[in-house]
Amino acid sequence: MKIKHLIAFILLLAATSCAGTRKSAELDPTFAASESTWLYRDAEVVNRRLKPLERPQVRFEVEHAIRHADSVWVVARVTVPHRSIRRGECFKAMSVLQAPEGIMELGELSLDSGHFMPDEEGDVDVTTRPGRMQNLYLSWRFAWDERMRMNTFIVVFASLTDGRHLFQYLPLMLPLFWIDDTERELFWPQSAGIPEEALLDRSPFESTTGQ
Repeated sequence: MKIKHLIAFILLLAATSCAGTRKSAELDPTFAASESTWLYRDAEVVNRRLKPLERPQVRFEVEHAIRHADSVWVVARVTVPHRSIRRGECFKAMSVLQAPEGIMELGELSLDSGHFMPDEEGDVDVTTRPGRMQNLYLSWRFAWDERMRMNTFIVVFASLTDGRHLFQYLPLMLPLFWIDDTERELFWPQSAGIPEEALLDRSPFESTTGQ
């Protein structure tokens, strides 16, 4: 299954998941637009309401992609600038591992700037101040496969909604450059005690020698 086949499904999932958990939203988003179909009829309405490309952007960057024997550990930093997610909005990002031989879903991150999903477990309430930003860290551990050695990416499908208007960003591809830590074990010990899939509020590499 190729990554392009996921786009329509991800767009539908974003529309139903965020809006479905908002107490004040009785219906799925009325207007939906994608960055790849900016001339679609709903785009003008969505852009006027959300202004998704005229605000500070949530950013994703791979900190380290580490191989240790038959396992790997990937940590990606999520940077949330002030006013990138406004009050009453929901930002969701689904991460997928794309390798030459296939794909694997890694999980979904939900960021809420306040009162969007007050009863939803697993969602993160983001609070930023002018001139400041918040960093979060996505951590994944899974089995190594030789087919992942080259041309492997984390693909991020992100969306923004206020419950009525939905905007789907272009997929973001983050290349993975593996560090073989099997012998030196400079980074791998930092993964001890961290679940296979986790969201951290600080980098696990902050105290690592050489950082």
